[in-house]
This record gives sequence, structure tokens and C-alpha cells, in this order.
Amino acid sequence: MLPLIMVNIAIYFHMVNAMKVSIFNRLVAIREMKVAELNHWLEERTVDIRNIADDNEMRALERISQGNEGVNQRNTAIVSEARSFLRKYLEQYDDFYEIFIVSPYTKKIIVSTIKEREGQRPVHDFHYEGALKSLSLFIEDIHYSSTLNKACLAFSIPIFSRVNGRSVIGVLVARFNLKASLYKHLSNRTGMGETGETFIVNKDVIALNELRWYKDAPLKLKLEAKAAREASLGNAGIEETSDYRGEKVLAAYAYIPSTRWGFVAKQDLKEVYAPINRLRKWMIAIFITTVFGVMLVAFRVSRSISNPIKALHKGSEIIGGGNLDYKVGTDAKDEIGQLSRIFDQMIENLKTATASWEDLNREINERRHLEKMLLEIREHEQRRIGHDLHDNLGQQLTAISFMMQGLENVLRKKAVPEAEDAARITHLVEMSKSQVRTLSTGLSPMLEKGEYSLMTAMVELASNSERLFGIPCDLRCNNKFVVLYNEAALIHLYRIAQEAITNAARHSKARHIEIRLSKENNEITMTIKDDGRGFTVPNQVNSMGLEIMKFRASIINASLDIRSDLNKGTLVTCIFFDKRENEISST
Repeated sequence: MLPLIMVNIAIYFHMVNAMKVSIFNRLVAIREMKVAELNHWLEERTVDIRNIADDNEMRALERISQGNEGVNQRNTAIVSEARSFLRKYLEQYDDFYEIFIVSPYTKKIIVSTIKEREGQRPVHDFHYEGALKSLSLFIEDIHYSSTLNKACLAFSIPIFSRVNGRSVIGVLVARFNLKASLYKHLSNRTGMGETGETFIVNKDVIALNELRWYKDAPLKLKLEAKAAREASLGNAGIEETSDYRGEKVLAAYAYIPSTRWGFVAKQDLKEVYAPINRLRKWMIAIFITTVFGVMLVAFRVSRSISNPIKALHKGSEIIGGGNLDYKVGTDAKDEIGQLSRIFDQMIENLKTATASWEDLNREINERRHLEKMLLEIREHEQRRIGHDLHDNLGQQLTAISFMMQGLENVLRKKAVPEAEDAARITHLVEMSKSQVRTLSTGLSPMLEKGEYSLMTAMVELASNSERLFGIPCDLRCNNKFVVLYNEAALIHLYRIAQEAITNAARHSKARHIEIRLSKENNEITMTIKDDGRGFTVPNQVNSMGLEIMKFRASIINASLDIRSDLNKGTLVTCIFFDKRENEISST
């Protein structure tokens, strides 16, 4: 009976752990989806602000000058056209509350979608100071607006002269209607049940949006919950904690660097663990029923099968001693007789299974071969897509770029203002070409067919990683050129390095990454070292990446060693012996 109890307990804890993992993964997925939505909204608004600042209607403001009545009439016309242009954005998008332009000289509003504010000085100097100091897009933190009497968010960006492209002729400021834009994303609680909610905090852990259980929270409520504090410090994770109500919750948190916001998605533990509590009640009921059932059956069986059981016990001892030819079956028609015959059949099956152990090993080897083939097929498809991007889309973008440059030259010769638009389109096309090259290189690290330079692939990887993550990524090689005669090995070594760099950038918060390559005879050593925060027990996101790295190393018979110290960084070492070089050299 005790083994049955232990089995039930083991099953229960296994099911509870599986349900907890599922719950954690679901909340992490919601966090990642919400953060992606916020970043997408910020990116869209950034594109809008840049497009407005680059428009000719805005740059025409530099023609405003002091003078006679005729000049003043021209100034009024320029301002009127600019105001009409800005109001179109308010009519098309609900996100904006007001868009205005501040003079860098007088610090007064030149043009505003609210005409009455023209000629006034903005209530807050930070509306334009950040953009003037950085000479680039500046995102203010959410703050209290005395004119709106509520929380407000504003983007500002310099408007540069159309003549020399360097002088600032104004600062474009866009104030957003948070209730109609940002807060809509945060108030969408799809998939979060009856108690779930999401919110953002600033660096001082002050709530920046409305909360489900607290009225008038924006810029008024300071949160003490651990998840909110960790998010404001730039960390990401998931844990059980208490929220601003003192209620126990499961909270997944992250950091949004562009705005310096901490993000939290949480749900009450009572609701989160409700399925587990229901499972607990069912398991208790099943356990009690099982115990009584076993006791009843044991009482009845013990009175009729004690002797046959002893015979079975003796036979099992003989068989356990190694005599698999011993028979314990009888001709009895009762359950014990059937059990004894089944026991004999089980021993025969055991003998057959032992004899077929080699077949099992062959099946395992076949499965490993199939896994390797599947991985190679995936790599092949990635290379095909990478080549298609490079050869087809890349060439088409190059042709478009040449055509736009020719159009720009024609327009400039005719002194047409739209030449600037052509130049911007050319710039966007060149940016798209760069992105296509980055994608194609990531999908297919081989530069050209038949060129198997590991160092060349690593140089490209380091460059792309530094550009993608904004973290210095250096490559050091003790040989001028490390060449692999095994294309599959190059792909797997490249992917191992790519996964290690991604982990260092996204999870370890590294400030510097170093790749080292060395070759002694036919032994190639590759190390990826970072100065991040390291880890002790890998989290669920990192764990899959580490397992994939180990699997790739096993496919090419390479050794992989991953060592990490808290606050000291992580070192990944992969050693590969290029056997094909011996074969080629011998021929």
C-alpha cells in the first residue's frame, strides 16, 4: 500500500509542476506580447514624428523673417500652411492631443494645432530642451500636464534647416492622448482572467497608467512591490510577490530601454493556481477512495491467496537469482493461477527484450541520424532563403536605389524641392538593403559557394551582432585565416557562436563580448566570452538555447564547455577536430 501512496504523491507533484510551468510560460508569453506591442507603438510614433519634422511644410518655417507688412503677410501664410499640415495628423490619428513647434531662439511656440497657444512659451522647458541638447529625437517621461490636468507624454525632435541641413530652425513637440493610445494597449486584459492587469512604472517606481484596483494612480502611486522595483532597475523575470493591494500575485516583469519604463504583467495567485487547487481536491478524493479500496481488496485477498503468494514469492527469488528458465505457473483456474502464468509470460518477454537490446540501440542511432537530417534540412532551407534575399530582393533594391539616385539628380538640376524626398527614399532603400544583407547573412553565414572560412563568417557575425545589440563585439584570431573543409561543421560552429552572443546580449546584460579563434594542427578552438551577470541555474529561456548548443556540438563530434560565474560573465568553449582536412591533405 505504501508504494501506491508514493506513486500517487509522485503523480500529483509531477502534474502540479507541469501545470506551474505552463502557467509561468503563459504569463511570460503575455509579458513578451505586451512589451512587443508597446515597442511597436513607440516605433510607429517615432516614425510619425520624424516624417513630420522632415516635411517641407515644416522646413519652410525658416523663411519666416521680420520686416514690412508684406513680409508679415507671407509669414502668416507660412504658419497657416504649417498649422493645417499638423492638424491633418490630429484628424487622421487619435494618438495625438497637440502638435506644436517651438522657436530655438525665443523659446516660444511658432505653430500649434491649438492656435491660441501660438506666441506663448510652453509650460515645461523640457518639451524642447532634451531635443536641443541631443539634436535628435527625445522622449520625455510621462509627466503631469497642468493644461490637460492629467498625465501626458511628449516626443520632441529638432527641425533642421533646408539650406545647410545643420542649423536648428525649430523643435517639433508632439503631445499624446494617452487614454486613446498607449493606455488602450495596457488596459487590454485579454487572456489575463478576472484579476490580471498590466502597468508601467518610471525609474522612481511611480505608476504611469490607470490600475485596475486603484483610482487615479498615474503619477500619484508609488509601488513597493518587488516586481515593479526590479522592472524599474532594468531587470526581467517572473516571481510570486505581493502587489499594491497586499494581494499575493504572480508577476512577470521586463524593462523598456527606449523610454526607461519598467513593465509588469500580474495575476492574483488565487486565480492563477485555481486549477492546481481543484487538482489537489480531486487527488485527495482519489487518494482516499484508493486507500479504502486497497484495504478492502487486501483484506479479502489475504484470506484466500496467502499460500499461492508465497509460491510466487519463492519463484521470484529464484528468477531474481538469475534462473530465467524457472516456471512458477500452475493449472489453477483462479486469479492467482492466471497471475502465475502471466508471470511466466513476463519472464519470457524479458528474455526476448534482453536479446533484442542491440535492436534498441540501432533504433536509437537511427533516431539520432534522423534528428541530424532534420537539422541539416532546416539549415539548407535557411541558406536557400538567405540566398534568395541576397540575390533577388537585394538586387532589386539596388536597382531601385540607382533609379532613385538618378531621379534625385534630375530633380536637383531642375531645383525641384521634391529632390529632398527622392534623397530620403534613396536613404530608406539603402537602409532596407542593409537589413536584407543582415537577414541573409544570419540565415546563410557562407559568403560564397565553396568558401569555408570560419574567420570570415565570424567577422560578419561580430559586425552584425554589434550593430543589432549595440554592444562591442570583438574578434581575435591567432591565425590569419581559419579555413574549414567541412561545410556542416562551419554552420554548426557559427550557430553555436550566434546563440552564445544572443544569450550574452539579451539575458546576461553584457557590456562587451569577445570571440576568439585558434587552430593547432587540425584542432579548432572557438571561445565566446562576455562580462555579463552570469547565471547559476539557467532560466527556462536560456535552458533551451544551451541544449541546442550542446546538440549542435554533439552532431559534429565537438566538445562544448559552458562556465558562468555570477557578476563575472560567461565563457563558452567549443573544440572541434577537422578530420576532413586530413583526408584532403592526404589526397
